[in-house]
Amino acid sequence: MHGTTSIYGFLMVGGMLAVTPGPNMIYVMSRSIAQGRTAGLISLAGVMFGYLVYMFGAAFGITALFMSVPYAGSVLGAGGAAYLFY
Repeated sequence: MHGTTSIYGFLMVGGMLAVTPGPNMIYVMSRSIAQGRTAGLISLAGVMFGYLVYMFGAAFGITALFMSVPYAGSVLGAGGAAYLFY
């Protein structure tokens, strides 16, 4: 079981990720300016959902899955490429 030190560190890194400016914040700001407050809030909710997926993936050991299943990373990459192509 993890100690409170590692949990606080995990929460601190997650919080820093949420407030760091980057492409996601430019996306939210541009949607807010161009399409209004509702579109900006919907975009923000999508970004926050993505952060939750990352954080829960890290918390539940997605790396262990990728290490135990040899082609899991390739399948994930091919799925992402197919989505971007679509």
